[in-house]
Parts: sequence; structure tokens; C-alpha cells
Amino acid sequence: MSEKIPYIGINQSVNCVPPTDTLSMSLDIKILPERTTDSKPYWGVWLLDVSGSMAGSRIKKAKESLIEQVKSLPLETGFNLVIFESTLKTIIRNETITIKSRQKIIDHIKKIRASGGTALFDALKHGIKVMKNYNGNLTKKIILITDGEPGDVTVELGNKDDKNYEKYFMLAREALEYRASIDTVGALGDHNVYLLYEIAKQSTGKYIFAENADELKTKMVIASDQATKIVFSSPSITIIPVMGQIEVDDAVQYKPTVIRMPFEKIRGKFKEYRYKTWLRAFEAGDTYQILLKLRQNLDGDKLKLEENNELLKIQFDFDKGMQATKEIGVNFSNDSSNHRINPQINKQYANLFSQAEEITEQTIKNDASATQRIQGDETKKISD
Repeated sequence: MSEKIPYIGINQSVNCVPPTDTLSMSLDIKILPERTTDSKPYWGVWLLDVSGSMAGSRIKKAKESLIEQVKSLPLETGFNLVIFESTLKTIIRNETITIKSRQKIIDHIKKIRASGGTALFDALKHGIKVMKNYNGNLTKKIILITDGEPGDVTVELGNKDDKNYEKYFMLAREALEYRASIDTVGALGDHNVYLLYEIAKQSTGKYIFAENADELKTKMVIASDQATKIVFSSPSITIIPVMGQIEVDDAVQYKPTVIRMPFEKIRGKFKEYRYKTWLRAFEAGDTYQILLKLRQNLDGDKLKLEENNELLKIQFDFDKGMQATKEIGVNFSNDSSNHRINPQINKQYANLFSQAEEITEQTIKNDASATQRIQGDETKKISD
């Protein structure tokens, strides 16, 4: 983990406007973690689907991919492996990667066979339980590898209103409470794209799709390498009103990939409402950029004219007690020659929101390729 707070820059769509009781504003937030860092071990729980649908070449290729990932893990990485079909079985429990243990883990993986159903919900629930018992300081990550539909807590493909989906998403948010993210890997089969995408998104993890065996190997190794470069795990942003009340309409991360970000509405110290969202883990060398749109109810008669009015604070929590706060202010003037707005931010937000909506549509349609194309490949980050 880094001990240095990253650079934070904020551009706003509104800088000077006429006095108003309701102000709409978009904020473009850029966060730059440190450029380089040494590869660091992390603590992972791998959940591998070995159900009947994985039999034959699929389980063979998935095992080969997992072995390649194990070979690339840094020494001192914590390794847990749980396989699941109709039931669960722990293959490796709390093993530390050493030169000697690495080969032992690989030998265990080679012996895995596929059969039975798909107890995906139980596997995810168990993975979170294992993760909770870890008390160390390493970055925590769950890696879920599956090719199909869950057979224990079933969900209706194409129907995002199926109430059983929320049971999975509650597990995702539970993992997030312990600052652990879930990477979901749609491995070669016709997996439930919406389910895996949302589990990853709501836990601030990555949804990874592989079209063939070679791509699966490559992406799992790259995803593991990315995890070793994490400088901040599960950071968060909280929007705090200083004047009046705010409502956050929506937010979209657009660098390094496009992700719609849900905000949680919470009570503040003085009964005002705040909004909080969790961000993807920051990796060294990446640029993170978020656009959010909000509305603020103000008392126009109390605004100070021709000077800066502090309207809200944005608090960034990078864990380990590292926080930064940025103040957002606006000038109000009756002189139109003083008015300053940046309409490009709003235009960009509209475009990004449209992309985020399209991603949701494609996940519901179960189109993994289209989802990845619009969002951007999590293992091939979008460059500046």
C-alpha cells in the first residue's frame, strides 16, 4: 500500500452563474496514484467452478490458466483454493506462496476433475467467510472463475428484476465492507454476464471475459499482475453538503475503463444527507477519472454575490487513515459578463452515461463481447 496521497484535480461545469435556488453541476475528478511501485503480494481466495458443464476441455483449459497464474504470483502471496460443483471442497487453505509451496499448489490443481452442479452462491458465501478470517495487511481479493449458471440460488437469465440477484449482490457488498473486491472471470462458457458483471462492479472488482483458452491464460496472468500493483484498495469518495441539500444524480468512471458507479445516501452529523461511493482499487501508473452529476438546493437570498460560495466538500478516503478533502465553490453574479460555465463537461457526461446504460443493456442480453467492447477490457486498460 502507498503512503503518499495521490494527486487529485477537479474541474466543474459551473464556476460563476446568476443567483439560484437550485444549482445543477457536473464534476470531472482526476486521480493520479504514484507512477511506479514494486510488485507486492496479496491475499486471495480462488473459487473455481468444476461443475459438469466444465468437463472436458473447459476444465483442462481453466486449470492450465490457473496454473499459469500461480506461477506468476509474487512470493508471500496468500493462496486459498476452493472448488465447487454441487458441493464445495477446499483444496488449499491459507498457503503462503514460496518456491516450495508453489509446486505443491500446482500439483493439487492438476488433480482437479469436473462433475456435478453449480453451487455458485454457496461458493461465493464461503469465499467471503474465508476472507473475513484473514487479519493481515495484504490487499484482499476473491477470484471467481465460472462458465455457467448457478444451480443453488437460481436466477432468471435476462430478468434483472429477479429478486435472487440481490442475494448475490448483498454478498458483493459484504465483501466490500471488509475492503475485499471480487474479480469475476467468465471462463469459456455461456455464463450469466449480468450476474458476474454486477458482482464485480458492486464489490469494486473486475469483470473479465475470455473468448478462448489462450486468452483466458493471458488475462488471468495480467489480472494477477495488476493486483500486485495496487497502491490503494477500495478507496471511497463522500460528497458532503456545506450549504443546502444535495442530490447526486449519477456517476461514471471513464478511465481506465467505463463503469457506472452507484452512490449510497447516508445521514451526516447534522442530519444532512451525504453521498458515498466506493472506487476500484488504484493501481500504480493508471489514471482514474470520474464524472458525477449533482443537484443542490440553495437559499438564493443567502448567497454572497461576487465572491466564492463554498457549497460542498468532497472527501477522499484512501484507507490507513489517509484522507484528502477538496472544497467546491461557485461565484454568483447578476452581471452576465462574469458568468463562467463549462458545457463540455455536461456533454461528456451525457455521452458516458449513454455508454454506461448500454453496458447494462448488453449484460442483461448476456452479450459478454459487447459488454467488454463498450466498457473496455479490464486487462487491457484504456490509455489516455
